[in-house]
Amino acid sequence: MLLLGTSSARAEKKSLLVVLDPGHGGNDLGTSMMVNGKRLSEKDLSLQLAKRFAEELRNRDHRVVLTRTKDEELPVTERTSVANRLKADVFVSIHLNSLPATNTKSIPEGIETYILNSTTDQNSKRLADLENAVLKGSIAGPGAGRAAEVGLILKDLLLEANRPDSRKLACELQKELVSAFPVGETRKKDRGVRQALFYVLLGADMPSVLLEVGFLANAKDRAWLISDLGQLKMSRAFANAIEGFHRSKSGHCQIHGQ
Repeated sequence: MLLLGTSSARAEKKSLLVVLDPGHGGNDLGTSMMVNGKRLSEKDLSLQLAKRFAEELRNRDHRVVLTRTKDEELPVTERTSVANRLKADVFVSIHLNSLPATNTKSIPEGIETYILNSTTDQNSKRLADLENAVLKGSIAGPGAGRAAEVGLILKDLLLEANRPDSRKLACELQKELVSAFPVGETRKKDRGVRQALFYVLLGADMPSVLLEVGFLANAKDRAWLISDLGQLKMSRAFANAIEGFHRSKSGHCQIHGQ
């Protein structure tokens, strides 16, 4: 049976099972740059941050699984498949932002939190294009022919059912992570909650978000994210957000572009 409701079941739990997905890995560096003669890559920093976030959550008696714990490349579908198999309560993919190709004069800064845009014709086409791949590990289940069509319909329903909780999770994460930056920088660090068609979110059966925790090319963002103090405050803020999401029965914030 496909159960589309998640809030009531989550409210009864004392702790959450959180799956953290450090972006990129292996030959996929993500965004990268040379810093003091050494290459700093998104794949490495996202893993470092995920481990710090996991440590703080475990200290608060939550269960945490990382999609990768070392420098290895994972297919996009395998990342959410891990969360689906474990029946995780939330899925968070961790990334660092890169510069737009047209940006040559100024370097943006700050945090963005993304939820899946599952309400457009374009998204429906991408869901159909993925077919069984997106259903790998999903309770909607893979199949062929008519079974695949039914699975895709169920998956679409599941994504829509999780949308309010994904939005709530994104709002909590954006608020808390922005507040972790030094006083006086929070306004310019808040790039808001946004929507996009990320494959890695398309596969998740549970509330899910993608975090862009800062711009690697921005000196202030980079210094904060690689510092012990920055990572400590970010990990505490991350755990606060997860617990805020856990406790809340309702939550709302403005979605960028709406």
